[in-house]
Amino acid sequence: MSRRNGPLTGEFAASTCWLQGTVGSLVILSFAFFVPDQALPMTLAGLVAVVGMPHGGLDHRTGRALLRPLVRRHWWWLFYCGYATVMMIVVAVWFFVPFIALTAFVLLSAYHFGTADETIHSPLDSVLILLVGGMVVWVPALFQPDAFTLLLSWVVPYGFWPEGLLFDRAVRWSLIFSLVVVAGWSLTTSITSRIRIVGFGTLFAVAPPLVSFAVYFCGWHSVIELTRLSRQANPENPPIGFRDVVLVAAPLSILATLLGSAGWFAFAYDGPSEPGVIQAVFIGLSVVAVPHMLLHLVVERKRINPFAGEAA
Repeated sequence: MSRRNGPLTGEFAASTCWLQGTVGSLVILSFAFFVPDQALPMTLAGLVAVVGMPHGGLDHRTGRALLRPLVRRHWWWLFYCGYATVMMIVVAVWFFVPFIALTAFVLLSAYHFGTADETIHSPLDSVLILLVGGMVVWVPALFQPDAFTLLLSWVVPYGFWPEGLLFDRAVRWSLIFSLVVVAGWSLTTSITSRIRIVGFGTLFAVAPPLVSFAVYFCGWHSVIELTRLSRQANPENPPIGFRDVVLVAAPLSILATLLGSAGWFAFAYDGPSEPGVIQAVFIGLSVVAVPHMLLHLVVERKRINPFAGEAA
Protein backbone atom coordinates (compact mmCIF):
# COMPACT_ATOMS: atom_id res chain seq x y z
CA MET A 1 0.00 0.00 0.00
CA SER A 2 1.12 3.52 -0.62
CA ARG A 3 0.05 6.80 0.83
CA ARG A 4 -3.02 8.24 -0.86
CA ASN A 5 -3.03 11.87 -1.93
CA GLY A 6 -6.75 11.80 -2.75
CA PRO A 7 -7.60 14.96 -4.66
CA LEU A 8 -4.12 16.34 -4.14
CA THR A 9 -1.15 15.57 -6.34
CA GLY A 10 2.56 15.73 -5.62
CA GLU A 11 4.75 15.08 -2.63
CA PHE A 12 4.46 18.68 -1.37
CA ALA A 13 0.68 18.50 -1.03
CA ALA A 14 0.85 15.12 0.73
CA SER A 15 3.55 16.30 3.14
CA THR A 16 1.54 19.45 3.88
CA CYS A 17 -1.46 17.33 4.90
CA TRP A 18 0.77 15.16 7.06
CA LEU A 19 2.33 18.21 8.73
CA GLN A 20 -1.06 19.82 9.37
CA GLY A 21 -2.39 16.59 10.89
CA THR A 22 0.67 16.24 13.11
CA VAL A 23 0.37 19.82 14.37
CA GLY A 24 -3.38 19.39 14.92
CA SER A 25 -2.83 16.20 16.90
CA LEU A 26 -0.18 17.77 19.11
CA VAL A 27 -2.37 20.83 19.76
CA ILE A 28 -5.37 18.70 20.79
CA LEU A 29 -3.15 16.46 22.93
CA SER A 30 -1.55 19.43 24.68
CA PHE A 31 -4.96 21.00 25.26
CA ALA A 32 -6.31 17.75 26.74
CA PHE A 33 -3.64 17.80 29.47
CA PHE A 34 -5.13 21.00 30.88
CA VAL A 35 -8.75 19.82 30.85
CA PRO A 36 -10.05 18.39 34.16
CA ASP A 37 -11.30 14.81 33.92
CA GLN A 38 -14.87 15.85 34.68
CA ALA A 39 -14.81 18.31 31.79
CA LEU A 40 -13.50 15.82 29.22
CA PRO A 41 -16.91 14.66 27.91
CA MET A 42 -18.16 18.20 27.22
CA THR A 43 -14.76 19.11 25.77
CA LEU A 44 -14.97 16.12 23.44
CA ALA A 45 -18.46 17.17 22.38
CA GLY A 46 -17.21 20.68 21.64
CA LEU A 47 -14.22 19.47 19.63
CA VAL A 48 -16.37 17.13 17.56
CA ALA A 49 -18.82 19.94 16.82
CA VAL A 50 -16.22 22.63 16.01
CA VAL A 51 -13.42 20.59 14.39
CA GLY A 52 -14.92 17.22 13.47
CA MET A 53 -18.25 18.16 11.87
CA PRO A 54 -17.04 20.67 9.21
CA HIS A 55 -15.10 18.11 7.18
CA GLY A 56 -18.42 16.36 6.51
CA GLY A 57 -20.35 19.57 6.03
CA LEU A 58 -19.64 19.59 2.29
CA ASP A 59 -21.48 16.35 1.61
CA HIS A 60 -24.32 18.22 -0.11
CA ARG A 61 -21.79 19.63 -2.58
CA THR A 62 -20.30 16.19 -3.13
CA GLY A 63 -23.80 14.75 -3.59
CA ARG A 64 -24.62 17.48 -6.08
CA ALA A 65 -21.50 16.72 -8.15
CA LEU A 66 -22.37 13.01 -8.09
CA LEU A 67 -26.12 13.20 -8.79
CA ARG A 68 -26.65 16.26 -10.96
CA PRO A 69 -25.24 14.63 -14.12
CA LEU A 70 -27.77 11.79 -13.58
CA VAL A 71 -30.95 13.54 -12.44
CA ARG A 72 -30.11 17.18 -13.23
CA ARG A 73 -31.99 19.75 -11.13
CA HIS A 74 -33.69 17.03 -9.06
CA TRP A 75 -30.42 16.08 -7.38
CA TRP A 76 -31.19 17.95 -4.17
CA TRP A 77 -34.30 16.04 -3.08
CA LEU A 78 -32.74 12.70 -3.97
CA PHE A 79 -29.63 13.55 -1.95
CA TYR A 80 -31.35 15.00 1.13
CA CYS A 81 -34.06 12.32 1.26
CA GLY A 82 -31.45 9.59 0.96
CA TYR A 83 -29.19 11.19 3.56
CA ALA A 84 -32.05 11.67 6.04
CA THR A 85 -33.27 8.12 5.49
CA VAL A 86 -29.86 6.68 6.33
CA MET A 87 -29.70 8.83 9.46
CA MET A 88 -33.10 7.59 10.66
CA ILE A 89 -32.10 3.98 10.00
CA VAL A 90 -28.93 4.47 12.09
CA VAL A 91 -30.96 5.88 14.99
CA ALA A 92 -33.40 2.95 14.83
CA VAL A 93 -30.61 0.36 14.76
CA TRP A 94 -28.92 1.96 17.78
CA PHE A 95 -32.05 1.73 19.88
CA PHE A 96 -33.34 -1.67 18.72
CA VAL A 97 -30.11 -3.64 18.12
CA PRO A 98 -27.34 -1.46 19.65
CA PHE A 99 -24.61 -4.11 19.57
CA ILE A 100 -25.06 -4.50 15.80
CA ALA A 101 -25.08 -0.70 15.43
CA LEU A 102 -21.80 -0.39 17.34
CA THR A 103 -20.14 -3.20 15.36
CA ALA A 104 -21.21 -1.79 12.00
CA PHE A 105 -20.18 1.74 12.97
CA VAL A 106 -16.73 0.60 14.14
CA LEU A 107 -16.07 -1.41 10.97
CA LEU A 108 -17.26 1.35 8.66
CA SER A 109 -15.23 3.95 10.59
CA ALA A 110 -12.13 1.75 10.51
CA TYR A 111 -12.39 1.42 6.73
CA HIS A 112 -13.03 5.15 6.34
CA PHE A 113 -10.06 6.11 8.54
CA GLY A 114 -7.81 3.54 6.91
CA THR A 115 -8.56 4.63 3.35
CA ALA A 116 -7.93 8.26 4.31
CA ASP A 117 -4.20 7.41 4.51
CA GLU A 118 -3.67 4.28 2.44
CA THR A 119 -4.61 2.92 -0.99
CA ILE A 120 -6.18 -0.48 -1.59
CA HIS A 121 -4.44 -2.63 -4.21
CA SER A 122 -5.61 -6.11 -3.20
CA PRO A 123 -8.08 -7.89 -0.87
CA LEU A 124 -5.27 -8.26 1.67
CA ASP A 125 -4.86 -4.49 1.67
CA SER A 126 -8.52 -4.15 2.68
CA VAL A 127 -7.90 -6.26 5.79
CA LEU A 128 -4.79 -4.27 6.70
CA ILE A 129 -6.66 -1.00 6.20
CA LEU A 130 -9.41 -2.19 8.55
CA LEU A 131 -6.81 -3.07 11.18
CA VAL A 132 -4.87 0.18 10.83
CA GLY A 133 -7.97 2.37 10.62
CA GLY A 134 -9.51 0.57 13.60
CA MET A 135 -6.52 1.05 15.90
CA VAL A 136 -8.36 3.83 17.73
CA VAL A 137 -10.76 1.13 18.97
CA TRP A 138 -8.91 -2.15 19.29
CA VAL A 139 -5.61 -0.85 20.71
CA PRO A 140 -7.21 0.69 23.83
CA ALA A 141 -9.45 -2.39 24.02
CA LEU A 142 -6.28 -4.49 24.27
CA PHE A 143 -4.22 -2.34 26.64
CA GLN A 144 -6.98 -0.71 28.71
CA PRO A 145 -9.85 -3.23 28.83
CA ASP A 146 -11.28 -1.91 32.11
CA ALA A 147 -11.45 1.74 30.99
CA PHE A 148 -12.68 0.80 27.53
CA THR A 149 -15.35 -1.53 28.91
CA LEU A 150 -16.65 1.28 31.10
CA LEU A 151 -16.72 3.64 28.11
CA LEU A 152 -18.59 1.13 25.94
CA SER A 153 -21.10 0.48 28.72
CA TRP A 154 -21.90 4.19 28.55
CA VAL A 155 -22.10 4.29 24.76
CA VAL A 156 -24.37 1.28 24.17
CA PRO A 157 -27.97 2.07 25.21
CA TYR A 158 -29.83 0.12 27.89
CA GLY A 159 -26.66 -1.48 29.29
CA PHE A 160 -26.53 -3.99 26.44
CA TRP A 161 -22.72 -4.07 26.29
CA PRO A 162 -21.41 -7.51 27.50
CA GLU A 163 -18.97 -6.43 30.21
CA GLY A 164 -16.77 -9.52 30.01
CA LEU A 165 -16.26 -9.45 26.24
CA LEU A 166 -12.89 -7.70 26.19
CA PHE A 167 -11.58 -10.12 28.83
CA ASP A 168 -12.53 -13.23 26.87
CA ARG A 169 -9.45 -15.30 25.99
CA ALA A 170 -10.35 -15.59 22.28
CA VAL A 171 -10.93 -11.85 22.04
CA ARG A 172 -7.63 -11.10 23.80
CA TRP A 173 -5.67 -13.36 21.45
CA SER A 174 -7.42 -11.82 18.43
CA LEU A 175 -6.37 -8.36 19.56
CA ILE A 176 -2.79 -9.52 20.17
CA PHE A 177 -2.73 -11.08 16.68
CA SER A 178 -3.96 -7.77 15.21
CA LEU A 179 -1.13 -5.97 17.00
CA VAL A 180 1.46 -8.40 15.59
CA VAL A 181 0.09 -8.07 12.05
CA VAL A 182 0.05 -4.27 12.10
CA ALA A 183 3.50 -4.08 13.71
CA GLY A 184 4.92 -6.46 11.10
CA TRP A 185 3.28 -4.63 8.20
CA SER A 186 4.48 -1.24 9.46
CA LEU A 187 8.09 -2.39 8.95
CA THR A 188 7.40 -2.55 5.19
CA THR A 189 5.92 0.96 4.91
CA SER A 190 7.38 4.41 4.41
CA ILE A 191 8.96 6.22 7.32
CA THR A 192 6.00 8.62 7.61
CA SER A 193 3.49 5.77 7.76
CA ARG A 194 5.64 3.99 10.33
CA ILE A 195 5.84 7.11 12.52
CA ARG A 196 2.07 7.58 12.28
CA ILE A 197 1.28 3.98 13.17
CA VAL A 198 3.76 3.76 16.05
CA GLY A 199 2.88 7.22 17.37
CA PHE A 200 -0.87 6.70 17.39
CA GLY A 201 -0.53 3.10 18.53
CA THR A 202 1.40 4.29 21.58
CA LEU A 203 -1.12 7.06 22.22
CA PHE A 204 -4.07 4.65 22.02
CA ALA A 205 -2.32 2.25 24.37
CA VAL A 206 -1.48 4.69 27.18
CA ALA A 207 -3.80 7.71 26.97
CA PRO A 208 -7.39 7.74 28.27
CA PRO A 209 -9.63 6.48 25.42
CA LEU A 210 -11.56 9.76 25.23
CA VAL A 211 -8.34 11.75 24.87
CA SER A 212 -6.84 9.47 22.23
CA PHE A 213 -10.10 9.50 20.24
CA ALA A 214 -10.25 13.31 20.33
CA VAL A 215 -6.61 13.59 19.22
CA TYR A 216 -7.06 11.13 16.36
CA PHE A 217 -10.49 12.16 15.07
CA CYS A 218 -10.27 15.93 15.60
CA GLY A 219 -6.53 16.56 15.49
CA TRP A 220 -5.52 14.15 12.73
CA HIS A 221 -8.37 12.87 10.55
CA SER A 222 -10.52 16.02 10.49
CA VAL A 223 -7.59 18.41 10.12
CA ILE A 224 -6.14 16.45 7.19
CA GLU A 225 -9.51 16.29 5.45
CA LEU A 226 -10.02 20.04 5.97
CA THR A 227 -6.56 20.66 4.54
CA ARG A 228 -7.40 18.62 1.44
CA LEU A 229 -10.74 20.38 1.02
CA SER A 230 -9.06 23.79 1.40
CA ARG A 231 -6.70 22.95 -1.44
CA GLN A 232 -9.61 21.77 -3.56
CA ALA A 233 -11.48 25.00 -2.88
CA ASN A 234 -8.51 27.19 -3.79
CA PRO A 235 -5.32 25.43 -4.97
CA GLU A 236 -3.52 28.77 -5.39
CA ASN A 237 -4.39 30.12 -1.93
CA PRO A 238 -5.33 27.38 0.58
CA PRO A 239 -5.99 29.83 3.48
CA ILE A 240 -8.71 31.45 1.36
CA GLY A 241 -9.87 27.97 0.46
CA PHE A 242 -10.14 27.14 4.16
CA ARG A 243 -12.35 30.17 4.68
CA ASP A 244 -14.59 29.01 1.82
CA VAL A 245 -14.76 25.50 3.28
CA VAL A 246 -15.82 26.83 6.68
CA LEU A 247 -18.50 29.08 5.17
CA VAL A 248 -19.96 26.35 2.96
CA ALA A 249 -19.78 23.68 5.66
CA ALA A 250 -21.22 25.83 8.46
CA PRO A 251 -24.96 25.30 7.78
CA LEU A 252 -24.86 21.50 7.79
CA SER A 253 -22.34 21.42 10.65
CA ILE A 254 -24.54 23.65 12.82
CA LEU A 255 -27.66 21.67 11.88
CA ALA A 256 -25.98 18.37 12.79
CA THR A 257 -24.84 19.81 16.13
CA LEU A 258 -28.33 21.11 16.90
CA LEU A 259 -29.92 17.77 16.01
CA GLY A 260 -27.43 15.96 18.26
CA SER A 261 -28.15 18.37 21.11
CA ALA A 262 -31.91 17.94 20.65
CA GLY A 263 -31.54 14.17 20.73
CA TRP A 264 -29.50 14.36 23.91
CA PHE A 265 -32.06 16.54 25.69
CA ALA A 266 -34.85 14.24 24.46
CA PHE A 267 -33.30 11.03 25.80
CA ALA A 268 -30.99 12.10 28.66
CA TYR A 269 -33.62 12.02 31.41
CA ASP A 270 -31.03 12.03 34.19
CA GLY A 271 -29.55 15.34 33.16
CA PRO A 272 -26.06 16.11 31.79
CA SER A 273 -24.26 13.15 33.35
CA GLU A 274 -20.90 11.98 32.04
CA PRO A 275 -22.35 8.73 30.58
CA GLY A 276 -25.18 10.70 29.00
CA VAL A 277 -22.82 13.11 27.27
CA ILE A 278 -20.59 10.30 25.97
CA GLN A 279 -23.58 8.34 24.66
CA ALA A 280 -25.02 11.43 22.96
CA VAL A 281 -21.67 12.29 21.33
CA PHE A 282 -21.01 8.84 19.92
CA ILE A 283 -24.53 8.00 18.83
CA GLY A 284 -24.98 11.50 17.41
CA LEU A 285 -21.64 11.26 15.64
CA SER A 286 -22.56 7.90 14.12
CA VAL A 287 -25.92 9.23 12.89
CA VAL A 288 -24.20 11.91 10.80
CA ALA A 289 -21.02 9.94 10.08
CA VAL A 290 -22.59 6.83 8.56
CA PRO A 291 -24.23 8.61 5.59
CA HIS A 292 -21.03 10.66 5.21
CA MET A 293 -18.87 7.53 5.06
CA LEU A 294 -21.28 5.69 2.75
CA LEU A 295 -21.32 8.66 0.37
CA HIS A 296 -17.53 8.70 0.26
CA LEU A 297 -17.42 4.97 -0.40
CA VAL A 298 -19.45 5.67 -3.54
CA VAL A 299 -17.34 8.62 -4.73
CA GLU A 300 -13.95 7.41 -3.46
CA ARG A 301 -12.52 6.60 -6.88
CA LYS A 302 -14.24 9.46 -8.73
CA ARG A 303 -12.02 12.20 -7.26
CA ILE A 304 -15.04 14.54 -7.02
CA ASN A 305 -14.32 18.17 -6.20
CA PRO A 306 -17.25 19.59 -4.17
CA PHE A 307 -16.24 23.11 -5.26
CA ALA A 308 -16.41 22.35 -8.98
CA GLY A 309 -19.29 23.89 -10.93
CA GLU A 310 -21.86 26.45 -9.92
CA ALA A 311 -22.95 27.05 -6.34
CA ALA A 312 -25.77 24.90 -5.10
